[in-house]
Amino acid sequence: MHRFAAAFVGLIISSSVVRAADWPQFQGPERNGVSPETGLADAWPADGPKLLWSNDKLGQGYGGAVVQGGKIYVMDRVDNKQDILRCLSLESGKEEWQFANEAPGPFKGGYNGSRNLPAVDDKNVYVIGVYGLLNCVSKETHQSLWSVDLVKEYGATVSNWGFCQSPALYKDWVIVMPLSKQGGVLALERATGKVAWKSERVGEMAWTSPLIATIGGVDQIIILTSRGEPIMTGLDAATGKVLWRYKGWVCPNPIASPILLPEDRIFVTGGYDAGSALVQVKKDGEAWTVTEIFRNKVLSSQAQNPVFYKGFIYGNSSGNKQGLMCIDLAGELKWKGGPSASDEDAGSILIADDKLYALGAADGVLRLIRATPDGYKELGQIKAAEGQEFWGPMSLSDGKLIVRLRRSLKCYDVKAAAN
Repeated sequence: MHRFAAAFVGLIISSSVVRAADWPQFQGPERNGVSPETGLADAWPADGPKLLWSNDKLGQGYGGAVVQGGKIYVMDRVDNKQDILRCLSLESGKEEWQFANEAPGPFKGGYNGSRNLPAVDDKNVYVIGVYGLLNCVSKETHQSLWSVDLVKEYGATVSNWGFCQSPALYKDWVIVMPLSKQGGVLALERATGKVAWKSERVGEMAWTSPLIATIGGVDQIIILTSRGEPIMTGLDAATGKVLWRYKGWVCPNPIASPILLPEDRIFVTGGYDAGSALVQVKKDGEAWTVTEIFRNKVLSSQAQNPVFYKGFIYGNSSGNKQGLMCIDLAGELKWKGGPSASDEDAGSILIADDKLYALGAADGVLRLIRATPDGYKELGQIKAAEGQEFWGPMSLSDGKLIVRLRRSLKCYDVKAAAN
């Protein structure tokens, strides 16, 4: 196993028991949009993969689902009054329980609905509402064990589009980002919600989520903050101490989160034709250096995280209306294909078993594509929904692809044997 992949696996295992089929947090088992599952269908028939179930009783939302132990956890909003965390059966899609939190008011910027994905361990679900209220919800009692209001207690800012970040789990802590003077990044004890450490201010409001990585032999929290000229920062995961910073890449509104590549490299991208940047972080004694490898306008992903897979980066380049593409680690285009997409049109992607699953946010079409740098090779498609703004991240568990639509979830069987 490659060193950086092994480090990720070690971090996740230390956080909780992770089963091969779980998708327990934002961007999956290793927070990178890649599933370790194999045995998935290499092509779809004309009518697409089998639809196992559809749950059309959700409130409005853009936050995708996570999966652990045969249970799905997803958040939505009802009547612009409540944030609701729901637990569904992976097998049937039926709701088993819910936890509701009062959160009245529409967003000034519109696009009302949930934003964030939960993170789960064996006992609890950790989720941030659209107005910055973090709850630890017991799987046993379905009640909040503790909560922290990141706005009232730490001065976090709620944007015109709500509070947009999904928590990360590290060892016995849950990691969140108020991005304020009272606390830049917080490590909170999972059991109690008490502060284990808080960092200095590390930048202004953003719509990104924290990444946990091991760089230079040090466990770190990697964050991307601030509008205009974003700041990427690496913090010591044990103490919250700032280790290094990178500036230079320009993006009006950073939404896609940083992704980790081999050899301690980190990739960032954004919409509004912001393009992308790749940097390498090194430790020399007690000093840290950040070297920019490239910065260009080839891939410009507005809100959806690109995915690194077997030496190449796949992304929905909506910020320059180029659509789905593959680039190499020099920033050079390998291919682009499928429909073009504007900032508002790009949907979720994930990769498993050498296949790329892509949801069109404007046309509701789910596509299966070969994850190879050799060219755009579509292996099947199906119309998943009518409408638009299907921005919620997809998830994959036990051969079941979970597609988050505006007010519903759909579950498709993408195993090879079923097709």
